Amino acid sequence: MTAYSLRMPVRFLRGNYARLALTVVALACGVGLVCAIDLVNRAVLRAFVEVIDTMAGRAALQVTAGEGGVFGESIAATVSTVPGVELAVPVVSAAAFTADDSAEFVTIQGVDIANEQAVRTYDARDEGGVEMDDPLVFLNQTDSIIVTRPFAERRGLAVNDQIPLVTPTGRRNFTIRALLEPVGVARVYGGNLAVMDLYAAERMFTQPEMINRIDVVVGRDQIVSKIADAIAAVLPAGLRVEAPAQRKIDLHKVMQSLQVVLQGVGSLGLVAGFLIAFNRLATVFERRAWQLGVMRALGVRQWTLWWELVKESLLLGAAGVGLGIVLGRALARLLLPVIATTTAVAYKLVAPDAEVSLTLPSLVLATVLGLGAALLAAALPAWRAAQLGVVTTIGGRGVEQESPASRAMWLMRALIVVAIIACALLQSITQSAVWGLFATALIAVATALAARPLLGLAAAVVSPLFRSLGGPSARFAAAALLHNPRRMALTAGTLGVGLGSVLWLWMVARSFEQSVIDSLSGAMRADLAVTSSNIAAGFLEAPVDQQLLADLKGIAGVKAVAGERVIDWHHADGPIAIDAFDPSYFSDPAFGQLPLLGRHATDVWEAVARGEAVIVSSNFALHLQVDVGDTITLDTPSGALALQVAGITMVFISPRGTIEMSRALFERTWHDTQINHAFVQVVPGTAVAAVRDTIAHELGGRYGLRILSCSELIDFFASQVRRAFAAAHVLAAMVLLVVMLGMADTLAANVAERTRELGSIRAIGVRRRQVQRMVLLEGVLLGGLGLALAVLAGGALGALWVDATFPYLLGWTLERHVPYLQAAAVAVAAIAVCLLAALIPARRASRLEPAAALRYE
Repeated sequence: MTAYSLRMPVRFLRGNYARLALTVVALACGVGLVCAIDLVNRAVLRAFVEVIDTMAGRAALQVTAGEGGVFGESIAATVSTVPGVELAVPVVSAAAFTADDSAEFVTIQGVDIANEQAVRTYDARDEGGVEMDDPLVFLNQTDSIIVTRPFAERRGLAVNDQIPLVTPTGRRNFTIRALLEPVGVARVYGGNLAVMDLYAAERMFTQPEMINRIDVVVGRDQIVSKIADAIAAVLPAGLRVEAPAQRKIDLHKVMQSLQVVLQGVGSLGLVAGFLIAFNRLATVFERRAWQLGVMRALGVRQWTLWWELVKESLLLGAAGVGLGIVLGRALARLLLPVIATTTAVAYKLVAPDAEVSLTLPSLVLATVLGLGAALLAAALPAWRAAQLGVVTTIGGRGVEQESPASRAMWLMRALIVVAIIACALLQSITQSAVWGLFATALIAVATALAARPLLGLAAAVVSPLFRSLGGPSARFAAAALLHNPRRMALTAGTLGVGLGSVLWLWMVARSFEQSVIDSLSGAMRADLAVTSSNIAAGFLEAPVDQQLLADLKGIAGVKAVAGERVIDWHHADGPIAIDAFDPSYFSDPAFGQLPLLGRHATDVWEAVARGEAVIVSSNFALHLQVDVGDTITLDTPSGALALQVAGITMVFISPRGTIEMSRALFERTWHDTQINHAFVQVVPGTAVAAVRDTIAHELGGRYGLRILSCSELIDFFASQVRRAFAAAHVLAAMVLLVVMLGMADTLAANVAERTRELGSIRAIGVRRRQVQRMVLLEGVLLGGLGLALAVLAGGALGALWVDATFPYLLGWTLERHVPYLQAAAVAVAAIAVCLLAALIPARRASRLEPAAALRYE
């Protein structure tokens, strides 16, 4: 035997392929889950970054006012005078939608078509540059657009054909004047791009002489950071200059928290696989005790023996890694659209096309975690097997080795509980989610360690009751729990960690969904809510021109109308949201009122309606340390704006925080005349359904509207939360699969170890059906113990995350809600999985021939 020889481990494994197959599959599932999440995270981030790079073109810097905020076109001329700036391109970037059932998202890029340098900035060209039959016609007709060739071919369109698009000002017919090859900016969003002349785009998507971006091309050999500082010095308050590279860094920071959560959930699947491997390797090494004793007697050193056993586990880990990478790639393709949607909904982004591709970092991660889990799983069982004396080892054939002293284990459990409490306190004091992540890992460890005492408690309390109610089969099944207590405890611990992570995820999801419903139920009480039928980004509907409000007021049966506008903004070195309602919303309770938390100004609603104060969200107050009575100063396109905080509410628009204000103040300061929602009150005594039908008939087709009751709109937002947590169902299925493998592995090992015992009871007349029932009941008992642990672990994790870790990591503050329905579903699924896992071992046990079983060694 040499340190790097695999001959001995391979020989040992030859006789155990069938017994270790489930262990390899369990490790592969854990590795595959982690690998899949890593592949998807990288693919989604790569797709978003590619959009940023492509849309920027040659621009080294971009000037913006928040996300889509508008400002004067004249500022581009000011930027162009800064030394070192080669070109300052004014841009209108907006969204439109095809006016058909597909409602495809189309990115609008408004640039000065007459300025060839501006067009070349984005590498947007056809075969010979942007050429058209008559450029003057393009410039003189506001309906002129250029689309990409793939988009036109997909829809059977050609030059001079018309295409209807839904814009903020309503449905418009556009004429295609030229086609772009799929290069440069024409590649974004699958080629769903339309280029317009700047001045036409201003009239249709912003306001005349108002833009929402300036792309800055810096001269050669210029230092970009110095040019950025010089531009910032000439910009008015509220405008920011940054490099596309910085936007990529900001995007990565924003998405990192979600990626950490997903990787954490995937890691729990790997932990379950680790526990299964630990359990099985301990069993295999114990069954081989006499062989190890012979090797020790022949002079093999303790360390050498330990290393040979570890090499055996590394071979299993390598097999698990190979299978896990294949499984991970397949799972990544399944998870990609789900997690891309989750990211888009969570951060109000447009989900780009993304592709999964194996990368070296993902392969390294899968290999390190898979081999590491196998190594850790084997280290302790191998040490136990190798450190025993020769006589003890030879005599320990088929006997469970002694565990560490009970007092030491209880001390370890106590220390872990103290560490969990300390991490929770440190998280509260420092407001850092890192401590919450440590506490999460410790709770998983504590769950596994709590299984052994729970098994003893069940044997003392539950088993007698189970025996009295279940007859002889139940009596044998209860006794089997203590036949190999460590193995049973590890299996129950695996169930507790796996099912507990599922309950934890669903508790967070349920708390988020119900918190959204509770916050909106009081805020939206109008008879109808009118919005665009198209989603601009994430969960937010596309904006509509405020002319819609005037049109709604002219509908028979409409008593009052209030508009709402939502935009992303930048404040205190980070993103926030501005949520602006018409003053009538704040002054008329019939529209609804935002739920106020804690103390507030006595004239809160009047002050906000007048534009003298604002209400901030609870997460804004948490992250920016703001309280009622404080003054916040916003940098707006019109300059600095100081406003007093009159109250705190719960809103779920931005993870960092939201400011609620009067739309009259917002329109005056931000120069924005669009809305996202229009709330309609119907004249008392008028049928709401009739007014709804009239709005749909007279305005629905023109603006592309969706007309809902407020309860339906709340249901829509709740459905967006469910979309964001859709990945939880896939992860839950994977965890249940790993749990089932662990259960099947344990019960199969039990049946194999007790072959002679089962043969004996068959020989004295016990029927096959009763033996099968006995093994199935073992599975149910183990499932019950695992569920008890899962409830404790899931409840602890859910409380930790909802109350503290989730707000500090992802931003939103939530109210805790227990998912009773989902918990019941998990319980039913767990018992079903346990029965399914027990089915094959039960059939094998029932089919044992007594004579053969009694001769079994």
